Amino acid sequence: MKTDLLTGEEFIPKRTNQKFANPKNRITYHNLNATKLRQSIAHINKPLHNNLLILNEIMNNKDEATFHKQFLLGKGFSFGVHTHIQVYNGKNQYAIYHYIIISQTTEQIKIINND
Repeated sequence: MKTDLLTGEEFIPKRTNQKFANPKNRITYHNLNATKLRQSIAHINKPLHNNLLILNEIMNNKDEATFHKQFLLGKGFSFGVHTHIQVYNGKNQYAIYHYIIISQTTEQIKIINND
């Protein structure tokens, strides 16, 4: 006898590696775990996704452009999240996917499409 990981019911397995009483329980178990994972990282992924949409819109096939910080904030850009740090001209710069974000002054932000 084995115990189903989702419901806790006991069942007789048909295979030695069977962990669930039926396929519905297996699918539900994995869907619940995937949902928990997505919810746990949503506070990072949502602003990143929003930033990427904004950058795609304002860059519009440009290789580089300079924007005022208030313009980006007005669009809903979040400066608190980034995907990685990339070396550009010998300095570490924040990056969001294929865009490099460079602070030129306190109010001017240069964005480079590194695609």
